[in-house]
Amino acid sequence: MPNLLFKNITLMISDMMDQVGLDDTQHGKRVAFMATQCARYVSFEHFDQVDIFTAALLHDIGVSCSQEHELLVTILDWEKAQTHCLDGAVRMKSLPFYAPYADAIYYHHTHWQTLADEQQVSQDSKSLANLIFLVDRVDALLFQYLQQNPDDEAIHARNTIQQNIQSLPGYFAPELVEAFLKASAVDAFWFQLDAAHIPRYMNSQTLDRSIELSPQDVEAVAFILAAAIDAKSPFTAEHSTLVGELAYFLAQQFGLPDSRCQQLKLAGYLHDIGKLHIPDSILEKEGPLTEKETIAMRRHGFEARDILQQVEHFSEIADWACHHHEFLDGSGYPYQLTAEQIPTETRILTIADIFQALAQKRPYRDSMTQQQVISVLDKLGAEGKVDTIILELVHQHANACWQLANGISAQSPIKSDAIQAK
Repeated sequence: MPNLLFKNITLMISDMMDQVGLDDTQHGKRVAFMATQCARYVSFEHFDQVDIFTAALLHDIGVSCSQEHELLVTILDWEKAQTHCLDGAVRMKSLPFYAPYADAIYYHHTHWQTLADEQQVSQDSKSLANLIFLVDRVDALLFQYLQQNPDDEAIHARNTIQQNIQSLPGYFAPELVEAFLKASAVDAFWFQLDAAHIPRYMNSQTLDRSIELSPQDVEAVAFILAAAIDAKSPFTAEHSTLVGELAYFLAQQFGLPDSRCQQLKLAGYLHDIGKLHIPDSILEKEGPLTEKETIAMRRHGFEARDILQQVEHFSEIADWACHHHEFLDGSGYPYQLTAEQIPTETRILTIADIFQALAQKRPYRDSMTQQQVISVLDKLGAEGKVDTIILELVHQHANACWQLANGISAQSPIKSDAIQAK
């Protein structure tokens, strides 16, 4: 039986990244398809098709905000593109099975005339980085073409895009341009880029890599995703990681087994993963939300479950993460659960999320004091919305909760390593 763990984790991260592109979803998936097709005409010494597919699929793992994604697909050579390349390389290095692709991710917006002379990078990584750059720009050109010609299909853009790619001297290695021209001469190359066909292509990939995840690796995966979530807006910086730390602490005080506490920390890291699909303008809006904007916000728990349940290691915590806006009286969302349907872990996560969010400055209000935060929670407890037993633990450990919510306590090892690598 094939080991599906590598495939499931990789596709889960890809689906998370799709959330960032509001008008341009499946970007990474299209880039992965095009890269593997072009690679049939290029020789790699150490990278095989799985390597090429995986690196291309996850090349934009450093992109978190929808505005940045929009600029990357609408400006052919954006001057600030390197920022997400650096962030992406740092995130890839934190997992041993993705680390070999870090250089390709770091240099995937570097012109070939510069990259060719880079002495510290292997030839395979240079070629892979430049191949990703090439097909990434093909997809950007395709997006621009279809925006201007919404009644056309991808194949109608073939001649225009081929001419554009050939008119960029110094951007791409000549052999890669030639490989693209050969691959894209086939009609099926363009038909496959249709939104209905790309998911089938993804599922058809074996991604035959046998891996095992240690507890540290599982936490590293969760932290990579949390870093992407928290980078979406300056107003939510470190929100997910701090909610995870606070939820872990409250679970310990409640007396849950250590394995359960660890899982709850991961749920905290991942609870807002669905927010990647919310426009930056909504998350950073200073005034009240419209009805349409409110509905967009209320989707994020649902989106979180849809993404996380793909990987067995996250399947149980998917429900905890998804339900963090549910209230015991049935007035929460997105499932309007009632008390008997909400487990202890979700109740802890809900209080940790509210506590940290209130302690953090947001565009529509300033950060609250410790006493103000606890007063809001007390009101919710009196209204029957949150668990008063867990709330009592907050009262007993108010200072510790405050420090954790504000990142004053010691950093977790993974977080420290990530910062050091950066």
